[in-house]
Amino acid sequence: MSLDLKHIPCPAGAGCTAFQCIFGHGARDAPIDPPPAAAGISKERSALSTSPDPEQGARKRVKLAHEPAVKRVPVPNLSKGEQGPQSATRPVSPPPLKRQKNSLHSPSASSSSSSSSSSSPKTFPTSAPSRPAAKPAVTTKKPENLNPRLLKSAPAKHEIRYKLLSLLHQELTRLNSELKKDANDEEQKLVLTPQDLITRALDMEENLAVTKAAVYSNVMKNLVMQYKRMGAAQWKDERSKEKKAADDAGVVGQNLDIPREIVTGLTPDQEVELLQRILTPVDQLAKHGYVSKIPSEEDIEKARQGVDAAKGWEKCDRCQQRFQVFPGRREEDGALTSGGSCNFHWGKTYYTAKTPGDRTQHHPKRYLCCGQEVGDSAGCFTREHHVFKTTDPKRLALVLNFAETPKNPLPPANRAVCFDCEMGYTVYGLELIRLTATAWPTGEELLDVLVRPVGEILDLNSRFSGVWPDDLAQAEPWSADGPTNPAPASKESGSEDGELRSTKKRLKIVSSPEVARDLLFSLLSPTTPLIGHGLENDLNAVRIIHPSTIDTVLLYPHKAGLPYRYGLKWLMQVHLNRKIQQETGPKMLGHDSAEDARAAGELVRLRIMDTWKDMQRQGWTIQKGVITPPPDKVGGTGRLTENFLES
Repeated sequence: MSLDLKHIPCPAGAGCTAFQCIFGHGARDAPIDPPPAAAGISKERSALSTSPDPEQGARKRVKLAHEPAVKRVPVPNLSKGEQGPQSATRPVSPPPLKRQKNSLHSPSASSSSSSSSSSSPKTFPTSAPSRPAAKPAVTTKKPENLNPRLLKSAPAKHEIRYKLLSLLHQELTRLNSELKKDANDEEQKLVLTPQDLITRALDMEENLAVTKAAVYSNVMKNLVMQYKRMGAAQWKDERSKEKKAADDAGVVGQNLDIPREIVTGLTPDQEVELLQRILTPVDQLAKHGYVSKIPSEEDIEKARQGVDAAKGWEKCDRCQQRFQVFPGRREEDGALTSGGSCNFHWGKTYYTAKTPGDRTQHHPKRYLCCGQEVGDSAGCFTREHHVFKTTDPKRLALVLNFAETPKNPLPPANRAVCFDCEMGYTVYGLELIRLTATAWPTGEELLDVLVRPVGEILDLNSRFSGVWPDDLAQAEPWSADGPTNPAPASKESGSEDGELRSTKKRLKIVSSPEVARDLLFSLLSPTTPLIGHGLENDLNAVRIIHPSTIDTVLLYPHKAGLPYRYGLKWLMQVHLNRKIQQETGPKMLGHDSAEDARAAGELVRLRIMDTWKDMQRQGWTIQKGVITPPPDKVGGTGRLTENFLES
């Protein structure tokens, strides 16, 4: 195989003295037209300088009758299997065909040169052939196959990832084909090419594999089902929004992180009116942890006797160790709890993904916080005190008894309220430390205050509650004449988390949970829909019995049924493609109850949008601003029939 390095400049430059140097010398290598007198010699020489034909394979060297003596010129050392430049009068055998494939010469050049003389012996040229100037390389994205991309830490085995990726690509291809059938010239711009569909599916799968590794299989299955239920019209809307967002940002491609937009087509008053169709009466929620009846004095007295008999012994909510709690502090040393420090895992547990055909009986259960297998260690975090919580209404009533929402003519009738609470551990269990309420569907903030608990604080659970010791210690007392919007907090010098919490708003504080409950009562009436996620915990923390509730845990039930439930963060990611609660974990801001309250309200709006679409398919319309049922559900006198009441 001849070695052609003319594209590499000669290291010796213009001072090179080598005969037929294998490196490039710029203008010296440029083709020169032969003078007329040498035309005959040029033709004769070209006949002797033809390259071997790659299609004819290796042949024996043609022996010449009178072979002239050739002066040998030293050539640089070459690696085994390579051949240096030769004299034009010294014929050589052509290299084998398999080696010709690795030659730097193109096959087209070899075939064209060999066709100049089929009968002449195959020899190498006396001078290096001219090479065209190299064209600038054009960088194009390499086409990808429908195969999951390689990740440093895969969330599941390749078989599972490939199967889920194929299902996702299948649904995307179906929607793209339906859009292409009846697309006009403008809609043709929304149609994706087969390679774009593969890239889109790979991007979506890789994004979930990286960001949702712990629940990868479930999230991918839900994503596939989301597109499986989608029609061509919805796909067209999604592609239109993606293209508009891409055009606005000046980028090419699809933005897969666009949050889902909720468009109900209704006014705020009409949305509130439809809330009556998804309300859950509180008397049907007692089995789910809701308190529907105020504990009596006899029940409270029995609970007090039980607490006295237990002498403060409780079970730690984090490490499950038995310990003793001392409300008001122990006299001899001022301790609040016994049992020393608490070692625990703050993350939830999960099972590793199981591949199809895997007959392994044991699949390890791990912690999300550290990835350790359950049982490998006592905990990855340590806190000073053990903590506990109680859900017994009678014991909760020992600290503050429950109260029903009073009649209140002040709240607007065309408004619902979203609310969320944050709790911390005290010597009396979990107590309210922050209360937030927002208007629905506008999202306007109505109330956001810190709450001073009744008992001594053991752990504010700041990683999740978002309330830190400095927040309570430095909060100003709440007053009715104070500003509506709290000012942002200033950065505390020397504070361990001052930099992370420098942008938090500074909240006011109320003196007790009872005062916070009265503030919430001022925003409600018994008929006001109260919206939240896991409402039984929030209602029990504030000690409220409210007859009109909408709980997103029940609105979007877990596939395995209660007591299993989907988290608010997961629901927002799957149904609305929005990320919340990003500041949880070690040394983070924690949850924002205002964000959680609005998130629950958005999920309810999404359900209202779907409910209204179902009603429209049944014949419901809006006439003069009023939601009107179809004619078959209205009696002759205009009164709603029994069928309508049951629908």
